[in-house]
Amino acid sequence: MKLRRSGSAVILASTLVAGLGWAPCAAADEHIKGVIQALGIDSTVVMRTDDGADVTIVLRDYTKVRRVDGMRELKVSSTELIPGLRVQASGYYEAANAFAAERVTFKRSDMKLAAAIRGGVDPTDQRSLDNQRRIGENSRTIAQQQQMLQHQAAEIANNAHRIRANDEKIVATTGRINSLDNYNVVSTVTVYFRNGQARIDPKYRSQLQQLAAQAKGVRGYMIQVQGYASAVGSNALNQKLSMQRADAVTSVLQQDGVPPPNILVPAAMGVTDQVASNRTADGQAQNRRTVVTLLQNKGISER
Repeated sequence: MKLRRSGSAVILASTLVAGLGWAPCAAADEHIKGVIQALGIDSTVVMRTDDGADVTIVLRDYTKVRRVDGMRELKVSSTELIPGLRVQASGYYEAANAFAAERVTFKRSDMKLAAAIRGGVDPTDQRSLDNQRRIGENSRTIAQQQQMLQHQAAEIANNAHRIRANDEKIVATTGRINSLDNYNVVSTVTVYFRNGQARIDPKYRSQLQQLAAQAKGVRGYMIQVQGYASAVGSNALNQKLSMQRADAVTSVLQQDGVPPPNILVPAAMGVTDQVASNRTADGQAQNRRTVVTLLQNKGISER
């Protein structure tokens, strides 16, 4: 009887030790967000996190992959985790840059965006996609800059009695703040597309590369991207094509070194602003376009 109790104690102690050794990993519940950059080997994907770090996401047999459609979650295959897709993973770090995922989720809208980007650029360029969804954060960045400058103006007003000798400097600063939403057009590139397509012809890539290189020498620049379609076919299809064309050009600009915060949210203009008659093939070709405009903020250029 004593031997049995002793054995039971050993088994119980071993179980507790094993449980304690496993607990830190099992209890870990970290979350990371980012955009898939590439497909790795042995059931892994490479994610660029919102913090700008490259992390290898390890997919186990028990990893749950879910697509969120409104209020529903659908079980999907890990094959839907494609480059350009924004995802959220929960699990724990196995190493500094290796994250074991217990659950991976993504929105249906993000899947549509990733598929549109994938169809608008060459397959070999997929690994160069860099946080396409961050373009949506651009408007918030501009708002933060405006708030910061307005705060500076308020400080100047509150301390006017100390800097009366610098009235001209105060007036100039106020003028820069008031002109934040005004831009000077530096240059423009127009990219034309084949009927029903959003793929960029190689001859326009060099023009976009030149625009990206020119932008690096312009202080306070922003790039506006507007996609258009000819007024042939349904409005829904033309609206979708104009968005795909704008997204495809935006992706190329990012690949050429333009940071996402310097690109205004791509605009799908549909069949607005037709520049030629749609009664001829040549006129339709002129309307199937994306207009890329390099802008400089007047509030910065006039300093």
